[in-house]
Amino acid sequence: MKVGYYNHTADVSGAEISLLAMATHLREAEPLLLCPSGELAERARASGLQHVAVPGYRARMTRNPLRLARHLLGMAAEGRQIARIVREQGIDIVHANSIRGGLTVSLFARLRGVPVIWHIRDHMPGGLIGRLVKTVAARKASSLVCISEAVKKGTAELGDDLTPVILDGLEARVGELATVIHNGVPLDSEDDTDWAADRDRIRRELGASPDTVVVTIIGQIAPWKRQEDAIESLRLLLARGLDVKLWIVGEPKFREENMAYAERLKAMAAAPDLARRVVFTGFRSDIKEICRAADLLVLCSDNEPFGRVLIEAMAEGIPVVGTRAGGVLEIVTEGETGMLYGIGDVPALADSIGALATDPERRQRMGRAAFVRIREKFGITSTVAKVEALYRELRPVRGAGPRVAIVHDYLNQMGGAERVVSSLLRIYPDAPVFTTIADRAKLPADLRSADIRTTWMQRIPGINKRFKLFFWLYPLAVRSMDLSGFDLIISSSSAYAKGVRVPEGAVHVCYCHTPMRFAWDFDNYVKDMELSAAVKKLSRLMIAPLRRWDAANTAGADELIANSSIVQERIRDHYGRQAAIIHPPVDTERFSRGKSEARAPGDYYLVVSRLVSYKRIDVAVEACSLLGERLIVVGDGPDRERLARLAGPNVSFLGRLPDGEVERLMRGCRALLFPGVEDFGITPLEVNACGRPVIAYREGGAQDTIRQGLNGLFFDKQTRESLARTLLGFQSWTWDPARIRAYAAGFGEERFEREIRAAVSAALSAREQPAASPAGQRKEAVV
Repeated sequence: MKVGYYNHTADVSGAEISLLAMATHLREAEPLLLCPSGELAERARASGLQHVAVPGYRARMTRNPLRLARHLLGMAAEGRQIARIVREQGIDIVHANSIRGGLTVSLFARLRGVPVIWHIRDHMPGGLIGRLVKTVAARKASSLVCISEAVKKGTAELGDDLTPVILDGLEARVGELATVIHNGVPLDSEDDTDWAADRDRIRRELGASPDTVVVTIIGQIAPWKRQEDAIESLRLLLARGLDVKLWIVGEPKFREENMAYAERLKAMAAAPDLARRVVFTGFRSDIKEICRAADLLVLCSDNEPFGRVLIEAMAEGIPVVGTRAGGVLEIVTEGETGMLYGIGDVPALADSIGALATDPERRQRMGRAAFVRIREKFGITSTVAKVEALYRELRPVRGAGPRVAIVHDYLNQMGGAERVVSSLLRIYPDAPVFTTIADRAKLPADLRSADIRTTWMQRIPGINKRFKLFFWLYPLAVRSMDLSGFDLIISSSSAYAKGVRVPEGAVHVCYCHTPMRFAWDFDNYVKDMELSAAVKKLSRLMIAPLRRWDAANTAGADELIANSSIVQERIRDHYGRQAAIIHPPVDTERFSRGKSEARAPGDYYLVVSRLVSYKRIDVAVEACSLLGERLIVVGDGPDRERLARLAGPNVSFLGRLPDGEVERLMRGCRALLFPGVEDFGITPLEVNACGRPVIAYREGGAQDTIRQGLNGLFFDKQTRESLARTLLGFQSWTWDPARIRAYAAGFGEERFEREIRAAVSAALSAREQPAASPAGQRKEAVV
């Protein structure tokens, strides 16, 4: 597994030191450093790490729209470069070493199926910018590695002032993504000879006698690091007559304010009472040796995210004094491995340093305890083990089976097509579901909890209510789905899903519910939509290009499966291809689990349907009204008012009902009336599973499921008179509920799963022998 570590700068600070330590100690993953040429790249090469140069772009948070636009363009250029390298180098995971790096990769690299880890090494920014950053992380990152619990807490809190649309589900998502992996340090074997030699050499170099107590503060010189507090505490200690020196290790970087702060610190140290007691060492790469030469280390930062210098000093047996905030609390055990004080409380800092400076035995005892704690909790081996476990989770070792993705048109309603998706997930439980839009509130529990990945269309206001009006956007949204890394694509499509970009070498099996209605059956598609004549006329202009798009992408599928014989005919007529038939799954078992034998039928016929004109419920309403037969209509829709006007007093409209009530009505009906033309029709089989027959119009999917005299009857014309004649003849038929239930059971989910597995296996085998398979001449899909 190859991991690309992206660092947006060539400068070296604590984050980069931690990155190098981690990358050079990996046991399983192969590291590749992506960063600008400079100091970091040179250190990487010296450590034996492979390096690929990227330009690097140091974006800054700003409210100036022109500067913001410039930064976004710079990050976009960087992202394109990273994407190219990832493809060329075959990188499996991108590990961004900062928040800025994570933003650049997630927003602009457009990686295809490559997981992206954000290593959160600083506290998240506050305000609106911080909330936007967290929103991007929640939506785009594969994992958020936080260097301390303090950083994780700040990362996971989105803030109550976000609008409900933005906040919805994101806080939970960030909480799921965020994990704490502390920085680690290499743990060398203890060698007293080397330790003493390093101590003597560094103290001579920096002008400290063997008896002087040396306090060091290590890190970037910046106002938030508060080196000034260390200088002021030194002044207090010298006034008490203690022989103490302060080494300030580090240099100002990144900002002009840091440069100015460094000059102010030097001016403070030049005061007569501090003469030659403060040493500015500048940048040092020999931090381990510096720690060995010092007697204790202080950390004065405002709110240190972690405090790498603490574990570096403690690993060398040096006690520490740190601020009581941030990640420091997770490292230092107060009173055992070091001492803590309140931020900015200089007298308390001086008291803590003084207590250790005047008690060598206590310093030694704390140093030894610090040494033990680091070896138990903060060794680099432990850090790497946790990081590589995360890599395996995000990019598991490939087994014998293919990596599967399921693609569906949209998941904002529940019907037969969505039940197919549920069944596909039971067959391939690890497969993510790619779809254009989703409304989880309308989905059953198994789909609500699935790994559903939507497109940019999800963010269109009001999309779930008016989703049909955006038919012209769905092809673009489907083509934007990133399926790289998958070996098997199973599309569940009645429109757009079969138009996905299939990775090279992958197999695409399309389960077709029907060819795209908008393109091939425009008038029926828009019949119930409230559109003006002008809009309908403009919409017709899209028919020809959508037909070409749909036909070309259907030609790109390796295997086509129709859900019924009428859909098989449409596929042959529209696409010129032959499709196998696998009927969709029907949960017939739920009607028999814990149920007694069906009771004697009642005195009513039943309709269960959405009330839209193409369902032709009017035929059932008028026929029963003509004969005076009792009819119960379950369901709702735009055609309800018209149907109510057609109905006699014997027809009842109950609207939408709970599943249990619908099942009770199914078990008690004389028969289900099914007067429309459906692609398949699951409801008739559900009524059959309850032991009751169906009276259906002899067209469409009903011809695949109704056997005259066994589980139902047909009427031949879509008129009230034709249905009325069949209803009159129905009285003379005798029905066997047990035979009807047994017949319906043949359409169950187990049958569907078995047939799908066989079809997929055949498609995969055909791909392995392209010369003998139509898949070998597969046409390239088009936009």
